[in-house]
Amino acid sequence: MSTPDDLLARAARVRLVLLDVDGVLTDGRIWYGPEGEALKAFDVRDGHGIVLLRDHVDFGVISGRPGKATQVRLQELRFKHLIFGERDKLEGYARLAHLGLPDEAVAYMGDDVNDVALLRRVGLAAAPADARPEARAAAHLVTSAPGGRGAVRELCDLLLAARNIPV
Repeated sequence: MSTPDDLLARAARVRLVLLDVDGVLTDGRIWYGPEGEALKAFDVRDGHGIVLLRDHVDFGVISGRPGKATQVRLQELRFKHLIFGERDKLEGYARLAHLGLPDEAVAYMGDDVNDVALLRRVGLAAAPADARPEARAAAHLVTSAPGGRGAVRELCDLLLAARNIPV
């Protein structure tokens, strides 16, 4: 983990926020409806943090699992970069190379072992409170909230603070 001043300096450089979905934007549980459709719950506080920040940075996801519910929510929140079906997060990240952003301008929040390589690469690495120990160890910021329950909002609040944007 980093000092508060280091976190603010890292946050001030961020122009793209990438998130994992399951365990970050959701609590990691997947419910199945009567027709076999996957259902997920998204925290409105996380969504509001994204809404407050989305005019100042771009948002994207790199997720191992595609899903209709996820796509609907991300479209509502105006995410610009959607990479699904990519368990290797560095491979997913490579698909965004055309953006021309340096690693220091990217924040990523992940919660599991397949997120660690990307967490180590980006300028601001974040993990929810309930992330795997390996992900927490690679993060500059470990939130007090768990995934799907306010962790993304904490990251958004840090980025807003670094830009002196009131919440």
